[in-house]
Amino acid sequence: MLTSTDHNFRDDIDGARSSRIAFGIIAPFAACAAIFLLLRPYYGLEHDAVIYMGRGLADLDPQGVGRDIMFRFDGQSKFSVFSWLVDFSIPVLGLAITAKTLALAGCALWFAALAALASRLARGSALFALLLLVACFDSSYGGFGVFHFAEPLATPRPFAEAFVLAAFAALLADRRRAAAGCLLAAAAFHPIIAAPGVLVALLYEGVRDRRIFLAALIAGTAALVAAFAGAPLLERLTARIDPQWAAIISARSDYIFLSDWPPGTWIATLRQASTLLLAASLAPPHARRLFFCVIAAACLGLSASYALGDLMMRELGAQAQSWRALWLAAAFAPLALGLCAPTLWRDGAQGRIALTLLVTSWILRAAPESAFLALVGVLAWWSRERWSHISLALLERALFALCGLCAAVIFGAALWFAWEYARAAPSRDGLLSSVLRAGEPAYVPLLFVSLFLLVGTRRPRPLLAISTAAVVAPIAAFCWIFEPFPLRSADIRQPELEAIVASRAGEVLWLNDKLAPWVWLGRANWASAVQGSGVVFSREKALIWWERMGVLRDLGWVADSALQRRTNDVIDFPPFTRASLERLCGRADAPAWVVGAVESPQALAEGLEARFWRGPTRFSLHLSEGAAHWTPIAHYAIFDCAVYRARGIGGIRARLWRSAPER
Repeated sequence: MLTSTDHNFRDDIDGARSSRIAFGIIAPFAACAAIFLLLRPYYGLEHDAVIYMGRGLADLDPQGVGRDIMFRFDGQSKFSVFSWLVDFSIPVLGLAITAKTLALAGCALWFAALAALASRLARGSALFALLLLVACFDSSYGGFGVFHFAEPLATPRPFAEAFVLAAFAALLADRRRAAAGCLLAAAAFHPIIAAPGVLVALLYEGVRDRRIFLAALIAGTAALVAAFAGAPLLERLTARIDPQWAAIISARSDYIFLSDWPPGTWIATLRQASTLLLAASLAPPHARRLFFCVIAAACLGLSASYALGDLMMRELGAQAQSWRALWLAAAFAPLALGLCAPTLWRDGAQGRIALTLLVTSWILRAAPESAFLALVGVLAWWSRERWSHISLALLERALFALCGLCAAVIFGAALWFAWEYARAAPSRDGLLSSVLRAGEPAYVPLLFVSLFLLVGTRRPRPLLAISTAAVVAPIAAFCWIFEPFPLRSADIRQPELEAIVASRAGEVLWLNDKLAPWVWLGRANWASAVQGSGVVFSREKALIWWERMGVLRDLGWVADSALQRRTNDVIDFPPFTRASLERLCGRADAPAWVVGAVESPQALAEGLEARFWRGPTRFSLHLSEGAAHWTPIAHYAIFDCAVYRARGIGGIRARLWRSAPER
């Protein structure tokens, strides 16, 4: 019989063991989470966050920002509950805090879902290696690398992706109801992102229960019948995109049609597919089935997108963007590399050669040879029995040396780029996050740390993990608090600016700026590059936007990059002239005011009537022969279109009178 002292002693032992276990699990997870956030620093209201935050401003001010053509012809926001979150949060937190909070919540939820999925695929040090690989790998997918998984932006995509990953974790645990609930939540945030997850789940469960395939076939047939019957939304499957609309989509949103994608996109896709196929052949049965389903979903998504969008030019085929199933391939590729690495390393020279080729391909990434190396590595492993009698020691050492050389070159180039970027940066605010994002100097070291954890036999020491978390977490917090070039006055109206334009209501043409008229004036922008983001969802908006931006380009106020992506030309200071202002302001749909940056008030051409305003300084990036140059912009000229409209009409009448034939 145990005495009270014995019981206390046993409790102390159990408590100490529990503490060690907790530290052995929590500390590495905390370190991985800190690294995950550090490599995804917050970059402010940029990219698609402008669209979703602008949608919130439009909902809260339908007669102001809501009159912008971007929101009057919005064809996608109504399908996401994310808009409700934005509409609720902006009045409470303000625009800037809302954007940052939602971005952080999306990344945190994504990492939690990733951890849940990875814990179903690996244990111990391999689990933490998988988390590090996903954290450091290239997250881009699709044409031109426009989209990224787990992006640190205020968009619904990270939330939908997180719920899809959580659904996969539930499927691996045979919790089908939980998986279905997660997929419904994903669809509520972003149906396009959730769709490939639903397809993977159907394939995964359909292998075990063929009735699921039958039900999916019946549902697909019913949807097709409804489309031909003219059902709302589904009727877009029978509607064609006319050539004029298609040309605008290809110019502005060149990632929509697969035929517009560059070769580099297919190189990355082939490398991901090779890694996934190799991992699927080596993984345990439950993981193998999931990997094959991900590959099948990506292939089906690409096929459907090309057939319905590129070839048949169906509205819904282009708008559904089923090629976005590639986000799953991009997210699962680092998991695949981590799962196959231990087996390949311990399988002798043949396995190590295949692994070295695969790792080298991921180090090179953007190089065309990377896909070739990955494919050779996979084929070499699959055909290993044919060359098992050959001595491979020399080849193995040569490939090790090649891998190390490539790693050193890529790492050195990343450091050099980071140094040049830091040296040319116009401001030290948020410099670290800019360097981490632009140069990616941590990729190669973290790749090798992950591989060491995978092929080694030692579990990461809790003290080392705690130290890593203690160092990295504050740096990650710093990168999220101090974003580069922040809109520090994003939540504050500008009274002086408002007073200047208060005499006349209506749209404002604010040249070469995304947020200024919405945030500082609460008004619609007459035309801007960001309005072209959703041209695939509305033909009417596409035509209006293209015509207006074409006028601005003809006037020399915006560059070709405002209409067509992949061009680096930018006009910071529009060359205003009386003729150009009269031409624009003489239009029937002319804006009430025209606002554009000037180098200084003295730089404006003589004879132009304008008011001047000095705003928060922002910087415009120019790349010339690989070198970065930042142009500061702080002064703005404000033109009253009514003045130039009256003079323009008067001038036109005078010219007509002088040119009229004598009677």
